[in-house]
Amino acid sequence: IFKNINLKFEKGSHTIITGENGSGKSTLLGLVAGIFYSQEGIVTTFSNRFGYVSAQPYVFRDTLYNNIMYGNEDFEIDESSIMQVLKEFNIFKSESEYNLQRLVSNKSLSSGQMQKIGFARIIISKPDIILLDESTSNLDKESKEIVFNKLKENNSTVINSTHDPENFDFADHHVQIQIQDEERIIKNIF
Repeated sequence: IFKNINLKFEKGSHTIITGENGSGKSTLLGLVAGIFYSQEGIVTTFSNRFGYVSAQPYVFRDTLYNNIMYGNEDFEIDESSIMQVLKEFNIFKSESEYNLQRLVSNKSLSSGQMQKIGFARIIISKPDIILLDESTSNLDKESKEIVFNKLKENNSTVINSTHDPENFDFADHHVQIQIQDEERIIKNIF
């Protein structure tokens, strides 16, 4: 869907990508991550250590621990570090809910809790590149502030597809995808 584009995402910066539905924001993230392959041209990244959070992160019926460690199996992460990150994201209301052996699922957690678990999952893995696809769409104002502060503290390169650019006034760059005559036009806003 993209022709003749040349984009560079600055290492350590936070870039938001905006555009109407169907403009290719998620496709662009997939190209960067290597999930999709370009028919022409080259996509290069400085690292293959990615973190990804979507509007509906994958949470399966299993322990909270196994859900947090999903995709992080190759890392040695102690349980106290996991617990600290979970509490920093304020995922649960009561202390008793912070039990790593507790069974959770997409039916027992709210969509906001699942998004925060997605963020906790990537924060503990310390990725070099974080891809966000409407990742804060189900969060309340307080939860968004927690996520925004975590993103600001982080040194990762963040590429963030969103319909709400005003929420990310701390971003370094803004790329907008426009559709004109079925072609995608990339504009650098700042």
